[in-house]
Amino acid sequence: MAFAAIKKGISVGKDLMAMSKDVNALFTFIDGAKAAQKTGNKNDPLSDYIAYEKALDMEKQLEQIIFDTRGSKGVATFKRMRAQAAESQRKSKYAQIARRNKILNILSIILGILLFGGGVAGMVWFATTFSS
Repeated sequence: MAFAAIKKGISVGKDLMAMSKDVNALFTFIDGAKAAQKTGNKNDPLSDYIAYEKALDMEKQLEQIIFDTRGSKGVATFKRMRAQAAESQRKSKYAQIARRNKILNILSIILGILLFGGGVAGMVWFATTFSS
């Protein structure tokens, strides 16, 4: 649906920047279909394959639209910017995982200290209560 809106917008002379919402929706679909193909989700392989091939076709058509409007430099810039966005997203995901792991490590250390301190306090209380 987003791809149809992009093609229609180009035909009436809209700039790709003016249709950024539709372009982002298309990229979300394309990236999602590629990710589903890579993960090998076996729930519905035929639908996954069809979605993957459709995403590849849309990506090629979008590159052709960019080539027609901006030339080969536009396509090269587009590919470079997509690669940078994917790398940035990957780094962000790893940074988020690292932050979560760091928080979990700190919480586990605090819990360990509290358990140890509670055990020591319990032994001291037991010793003072029942030693007489």
